[in-house]
Amino acid sequence: MAIILLSNVQSLTGFIQTTEDEDVKKYFMQGIELSKKIIGETSNFLLEDNIQPPATPGGTVTNSTIAPFSEKLMMFCNYLLSGFSLGGGGFSAGFSLRNDLHAKNMTFGKDIYQYQMDGVKLMVSKGWFEEPPKMDV
Repeated sequence: MAIILLSNVQSLTGFIQTTEDEDVKKYFMQGIELSKKIIGETSNFLLEDNIQPPATPGGTVTNSTIAPFSEKLMMFCNYLLSGFSLGGGGFSAGFSLRNDLHAKNMTFGKDIYQYQMDGVKLMVSKGWFEEPPKMDV
């Protein structure tokens, strides 16, 4: 999960410098802060047991301000990355024998899910995503 989050920080940094919509920019900044929080807490768990946290192989964000993608596509890519993070957390919980990591993964999952739903609401409000069907109960 940490590698996905490190890549997400780099992607969101590039997205922030090319987007013009302030709401989208603010949302991407929240994603960077959430990713950094999760990376930091996960790294601390590993370092306590003398395990070196993983790092991404190279790659940096350029200083370009010309958007290679539409804001709609950037938001959808971020939506997919959030989903991959949730899936990766569930996968790791299934194979980890450490109970302390299960509890931490659940809190990470809750935070990622909330962030993802905030993005869905933002995309729906801008007409970039269909509102899911509702049923009366």
